Amino acid sequence: MATSPGLVPETLPAPPPPRPAGPRVPAWRRLLAAVVGVALVCGAVYTRSIELTPDELNDPLTTSGGMGDALVTGQFTTRAEKVEFARSVRVKRTYSTDDAPTDHIFMIVKVSATAPRRPIQLAAHLVTADGARFDTTDRVETTATFAYKWVQSGWWASGLFFFEIPPARVAGARLVVSVPNTLYGDVYQPETSADLGLDAAGAARLIDAAKDAYEVKGT
Repeated sequence: MATSPGLVPETLPAPPPPRPAGPRVPAWRRLLAAVVGVALVCGAVYTRSIELTPDELNDPLTTSGGMGDALVTGQFTTRAEKVEFARSVRVKRTYSTDDAPTDHIFMIVKVSATAPRRPIQLAAHLVTADGARFDTTDRVETTATFAYKWVQSGWWASGLFFFEIPPARVAGARLVVSVPNTLYGDVYQPETSADLGLDAAGAARLIDAAKDAYEVKGT
C-alpha cells in the first residue's frame, strides 16, 4: 500500500495476552458451600427463636416456695404436691415387671406443672440441707417419670421424680425443677426450688412408713 511522503503509517497496539484460566471449582465443592450457607442461616434463625424475651431475662432465676405453692417462672410453673418413700420401685409394663432396689431409700416426689407459651420438658434434682445435690436415679426408667412427659401450654400435667438418698440426709431437702440443659448450659435457665417440709421428725416418720415396693406404670 502506498503512503504519502512525510506520513508515518498508523500501527495498532497488539491485543493483551489472554489471562490464564483459574482452577475449576468442582461441583461437589460448590454444592457443599451452598449447604453450609443454608445451615448457617437456619441456625441463626433457630438461635433467634430461642432467645429469651426481655421479661424472661428480668425474671428471677430461682423462684422459691413450699409444698403446694405454685412457683412461677417465665417458662413454666411447678407445684410440689406429695412426698413418699419406698425401699424399692416396681415398674410394671404390659408384659413385664422390673424391680429396682436401693442401698439407701427412694424418695418419690409428685409434681404438677404447666407452661405459659410453648410445650416444655422438665428435669429435677434434690438439694439437701448441707448443700449436697442428688440427681434423679437411673434405676427407674425415664418413661415412668415426669422427665419423659411434655408439659403443654395452658394445661397442668403431673408426674413423679425418683431419687435415691441416704435416710440421714432427707431432712431439709428441697426439690429444684428446671429445663434440661442440652445446648447452652446453665445460662439464664430459670428454676423453681420447693421446700419439701421435711424436718427431722417428719422425715423419720415418713421413712418408717416407707413402702416395700412402690409401683409405677412404664412403657
